Amino acid sequence: MDCSVIYYAARKTSLCEKTLNRCLSQLRLRISSACFANGAQQLGERLIEAFKTNGICIVVGGTEFSDDRSVTRIISNAAASSKPETVRRLPCSGGFGYMLRAGNQLLLLLPDDPAVIEEILRGDLSEYITNTII
Repeated sequence: MDCSVIYYAARKTSLCEKTLNRCLSQLRLRISSACFANGAQQLGERLIEAFKTNGICIVVGGTEFSDDRSVTRIISNAAASSKPETVRRLPCSGGFGYMLRAGNQLLLLLPDDPAVIEEILRGDLSEYITNTII
């Protein structure tokens, strides 16, 4: 199954990309498209495009911000009107991520840290994706 990746205010893009490719391949997922977004509007546009072609989209970066650049704040505002069926915080030892599911669409918000990405994708989330999505 294919997925899209959006790097949002990410600084460790190449390291995160390598980690994502390795972890996603074990879940039988392949990154079919990757792009960058620098602001809320651009992130929204990229998400719309990503979900036109794939049911899974991963946003890397922006979880560490607490101001208007915060990806969680941006997505919270957007999700308020769409009412996703599942919203789950994905804690781990080095940070956290989020998972939102609406119908057959899955959105993962992951930090810009390869070690944290790996821990999240190999934890309970891998079982969820394997049993529910794939």
